[in-house]
Amino acid sequence: MRTRMSILIGALLLVFSGAARAQQQPSTAPSTTPTATAVPAPTTPFSPKLGTVDFGFRADSTSGDRSRYQRFRDLRQGAYVDRFKFDKETEDWVFDARANNVGYYDQRYSASYQNIGKLKINGEWNQVPLFISSSTATLYKDTGNGRMVIDDAVQRSLQNAPPTTAAGYNGLLTALSGADPYDLRARRDIGLFNLAYSMNQAVDLKFDVRNSNRSGYNLMSFGFGTSPGLSPVVEFNTPTDDRTTDVKANLEFANDRGLLNVGYNASWFAQHIPTVQFDNPLRVDDISGGPSSGLTPMWPSNETFAVTMNGSYKLPARSRASAFLSFGQWNQNASLVAPTVNSALIAVAPPLERPTAEAKADVTSMVYTFNSRPSEFLWLNARYRYFDYANKTPIYDTLALVGDWALGTAVWESEPASTKRKTLDLDGQIAASRHFDVGFGYTREDADRTYRIYEKTAEDIYRVNFDSVANQYVTFRTKYEHSRRDGSGFDEELLAEVGEQPDTRHYDIANRTRDRVTATLFVTPGKYVTFNTSFGRGKDEYTETGFGLRNNDNNTWSAGADVAPNERVIFGLNYAEEKYTAMQYSRTANPLSATDVTFNDPTRDWWTDQDDHVKTFTASADFLKCLPKTDIRLGFDTSYGDATYVYNMKPEQKVFTTIPLTQVTPLKNNLTNGRADIQYFVRPNIAIGATYLYERYIVDDFALGAQTLNSLAPANASNGGFASAIYSGYLYQDYRANTGWFRVTFLW
Repeated sequence: MRTRMSILIGALLLVFSGAARAQQQPSTAPSTTPTATAVPAPTTPFSPKLGTVDFGFRADSTSGDRSRYQRFRDLRQGAYVDRFKFDKETEDWVFDARANNVGYYDQRYSASYQNIGKLKINGEWNQVPLFISSSTATLYKDTGNGRMVIDDAVQRSLQNAPPTTAAGYNGLLTALSGADPYDLRARRDIGLFNLAYSMNQAVDLKFDVRNSNRSGYNLMSFGFGTSPGLSPVVEFNTPTDDRTTDVKANLEFANDRGLLNVGYNASWFAQHIPTVQFDNPLRVDDISGGPSSGLTPMWPSNETFAVTMNGSYKLPARSRASAFLSFGQWNQNASLVAPTVNSALIAVAPPLERPTAEAKADVTSMVYTFNSRPSEFLWLNARYRYFDYANKTPIYDTLALVGDWALGTAVWESEPASTKRKTLDLDGQIAASRHFDVGFGYTREDADRTYRIYEKTAEDIYRVNFDSVANQYVTFRTKYEHSRRDGSGFDEELLAEVGEQPDTRHYDIANRTRDRVTATLFVTPGKYVTFNTSFGRGKDEYTETGFGLRNNDNNTWSAGADVAPNERVIFGLNYAEEKYTAMQYSRTANPLSATDVTFNDPTRDWWTDQDDHVKTFTASADFLKCLPKTDIRLGFDTSYGDATYVYNMKPEQKVFTTIPLTQVTPLKNNLTNGRADIQYFVRPNIAIGATYLYERYIVDDFALGAQTLNSLAPANASNGGFASAIYSGYLYQDYRANTGWFRVTFLW
């Protein structure tokens, strides 16, 4: 708190010292045109010569899940400085500086300088918090360098009395009762620097740098193999520390006929914690039947670069041709991780085929575009896109280490997949009359893929649109699109290799037909009111899919109105609904063998009907100077969502023969947000005000609710024993929050 207060006081001293200097300057006549800015409009028109700032005190009261309320923001109670803005402009240069929520987790600072016609420089530092959970607890201690340990005494007690017995399970619950509670947080610090230098009237040099550092903890789950009775899945606070640096440099030539740009883009990702090793809560000693710890690699350090060229040229008949080319490479050569850290298996574990990944890919991207407006009644556009991701990573072969407790005989092989896409877009628009246009379009996309059940896919997309925008009272737009995707080169062996049903199809490349229609309508019967409505419907059919996603439908509509009887009063209302349904088909069976043929038994089929529905209502009202020297702004939003998952089976089914099928309860959530803001201008450049924010979140989730995750090791619902999972305490929970700001707005 002391550090934050020092920053706040320093910022305010800068504000008032700048204000004192500004008051010594001769005044200028105020503008008579009202402006809509983040700072409420003053009572008498006032244009600040240097800047604005909000400062005051923020009070907060939250019950329930405070982490969800402040997921990506920081609304903690205390003094604050926000919306600081400083501008200075002369005939030759312009300077701008801004600061938001100074000293808090989501603080942001930016500055820019422009030497008019010659140089532009701007920079920004943005801190983005991620508050994941305030209900988590853990047995792990972070000793640094990605090592998460549990007290040996706890491990040994659970090893001696494993939770497969009732007494052992009670011992696990007792150990977990001593888990340390903590707030699960992460943070991104993002820095930007951009420079543009005009070498002469036709040539510009541009240079951009973006650096993002991520630190803190993330929520992840890992296991220890399939060792019988020794395979808990553990969910815990995984340490995170990485940095991404992006650099772009461009040299651009432009005149009234065309443009040519040559650039170089590079990105480096540095992983400071390449692996995380975590103790097994149930074992302190390694044995061939189970490890005392597990190890997982994190996202590895890697780098990319690309040389780019793009240009455009003006052609006769109001036409223009343009092209973009990019040639790059992705590289990742991090050290490979040993198959096991189990000391009882290291001697028999298969050796690494090579010490590092040696992963690389060549990436080529091209876009060619031609558009033309040969007459006022016709517009044409053609675009061709080419993308080639050529994976050059050598194949890696190794013997299977089955579940970290036995060396298998099967050979596992990596699949360095590649993708190539070619896309042609053709569009035309005809001004059929003075009041409406008609457009037609066609797209053809061909894709080649390796290590997929379809070697190639081809999709044809046809579309037509109707636009009416010339009428001052009515604006109407609608579009219909039909597409069909077909695969070729089907390889059933790839499904057999991984034990999938031969009728399985993967939805992203499966044969599919799609139909979509959208429409929007704006009606403005007078200058004070506008009505709007929109509609959308889509339908996907996977007619040749036996197992997997078979269909997906989506429907949306909305209606709203904006009313402004005068410049002081503004009302807005909007209501929207979205509905998504889908059906997925599956079979419960074991791998096919001489003694088990359930793999081919259709009576073991089941399918899921999914239905997601969201309703949203928003309202706002602004009253600007309806009361003397006072601005009042009100807002309200509520969003209600529910989702059902209905499991269906054939009447002759053979899965639930002793225990009846019980449907899961529907998922429900409701987020309500209310806002009220009032500002009173005691002087044209000074306002006092208050803001109130109310949020209420209600959730009912069968998977992540407290009714299911009622402890860090909830019992198996069927037998009351250990469910082979140890959780972190992360839940979906309700919250109610009240936040108020008492502030002074100063313009100078």
